[in-house]
Amino acid sequence: MKKLIFSLFTATVLFALNSTSVQAQAVEQGNVIVDAYYGFPNLYTAVFKTAYANSGSEVNLKIGGLGPIGIRAEYMVADKIGIGIDAGFNNSKISYSEETTVYNDVTGNFDPVTYDYDFTTQKIGFMATFNYHFLDNDKVDAYAVLGAGYGNRTFKFESTDPNYTEGSIASLIPVASKIGVGMRYFFTDNIGANLALGFGQGGIVNVGLSAKF
Repeated sequence: MKKLIFSLFTATVLFALNSTSVQAQAVEQGNVIVDAYYGFPNLYTAVFKTAYANSGSEVNLKIGGLGPIGIRAEYMVADKIGIGIDAGFNNSKISYSEETTVYNDVTGNFDPVTYDYDFTTQKIGFMATFNYHFLDNDKVDAYAVLGAGYGNRTFKFESTDPNYTEGSIASLIPVASKIGVGMRYFFTDNIGANLALGFGQGGIVNVGLSAKF
């Protein structure tokens, strides 16, 4: 899947670069572009699923997550230079039950009991971005992006087990960053789709819709 997405991205860029029918730029100085996107993969969810794949002690095991999901906005300060902001969110959650026995002081027996456990992690990030647009085409906008800002990941532990220590912790270094390339294809003068590849906030791959003003 990743190879297919990368091949499509590369083919589109090469086609646009070699096009001889350029009539106008997809974006230009003064434009504001807003992207809504959903990214892949959710790394924490993937790691949790792998870690618990062969475990058999849990009952009603559920692993899931949302995102990376986000919205970014860019202002074109020049035909090839844009500055912007990128706000992103993702979370992952594990919930399961464990069956055990607890000694009953009244009856002197060990009674069966089930305890529930929940582990949640989430990250919220806000970045400033710098984009260099290296492609001029009336439909396609391709750019390189570099971003940095604030990103805070929290971890929360909860359980119905009275002997379990609940709590939450946050990132020691609350930083968000991004380096990669992106592309927008405009179906109309103002509406299009976006695809981005890179490392950092937003996932390795993210796709979504774009609006230009």
